[in-house]
Amino acid sequence: MHLSKRSGTLLSFGVAASFLLGGCQSTESGKAVEPEVSAMEEAPSDLLGEIPLEEDIAKSREAELRELEEALAAETQPKSREPRTLAEQAKFYGAKATRLAETKQWRLSKGDRVLLLKEDSRFAELDGVKVILDAPLKRVRGSWLLGDSDRRIILNSAFGSSEAGGIGIGTIVLDPGHGGVHDGAKNERIGILEKELALDVSLRLKGHLESRGFKVVLTRYDDRHVELKDRPEIANGLKADLFLSVHFNAAGRPDPHGLETYLFTPAGYPSSSATEVGDDAVPHPANQRDQQNFELAYAIQKSMLARLGREDRGVKKGRWAVLKTLNCPGALVECGFVSNDDEALLISTAGYRERVAQSLFEAILSYAGVESDS
Repeated sequence: MHLSKRSGTLLSFGVAASFLLGGCQSTESGKAVEPEVSAMEEAPSDLLGEIPLEEDIAKSREAELRELEEALAAETQPKSREPRTLAEQAKFYGAKATRLAETKQWRLSKGDRVLLLKEDSRFAELDGVKVILDAPLKRVRGSWLLGDSDRRIILNSAFGSSEAGGIGIGTIVLDPGHGGVHDGAKNERIGILEKELALDVSLRLKGHLESRGFKVVLTRYDDRHVELKDRPEIANGLKADLFLSVHFNAAGRPDPHGLETYLFTPAGYPSSSATEVGDDAVPHPANQRDQQNFELAYAIQKSMLARLGREDRGVKKGRWAVLKTLNCPGALVECGFVSNDDEALLISTAGYRERVAQSLFEAILSYAGVESDS
């Protein structure tokens, strides 16, 4: 029991409060009489304090009333309801959803933007560019619905509030893949190595970006080994506005070809090459910018397709080490397959690599909200 002291007299705090609130009155002149407390009942000095004044009690009552009024006001506010259909999800962003029964697809549109979704599938198209969803479009309680991650990232990017742009003329870190003892993908018949191709494209891109006032830093400027974990840390140390890792692709078979761009996989979802969530599906620093990562990767894929005219392999998700610890928006681009002889012949020419660099340059300008000269 907490004891209080006032004018040399010790009182139980609860008893004192009841006297002040008029709960117990004496018969003499209508005033409350403080009971005597023997010395045996004196409390330790660290438990002693002043009895609250009447104005303090009044203030606390006012605070309680304010809290009660705020709680009642909150109860009367209309509660937002989670969308229960794909049409409601689209309507939230001002878009219209139409089911295409023959192809079992849904067409979501707003202005000139169109998102095509396929039922029970992770494959989608945004303005003609392939996008791999985090989860299939599924029927839930009898209605088709996008998963939370795709609604938050894809729908908001397509029809809601874009998070691209606004970096102005900032700092960009380019990461030429591999280097040193790590050749990366190679085509020995044609005589090309990924590490050399990636550095060449990155140096070309650096020149284009610097011509528009960007500060550009490469994770390597020559044929040397740089640890994967050190590459994003270069960007973090510079407080970079954007990070792009440049790569070329390879497959175990000769026929795969085309272009693909990766963002870091959102937490709790499988990467595009997987069907189940792995052990690493926990939040990482890169996940703080999921939507920005998507919009950057989408801008890159769209620009490459427009300028290079190669196969669209889509905007994909992967838990790449060079993206995991980034504190800025980032993407990893695969600029073609060196394992495909036809595509490798193109990649081996300086003219094609210049077109690759130009497409990446235009994508970054678009993402950054800077107008292109062309």
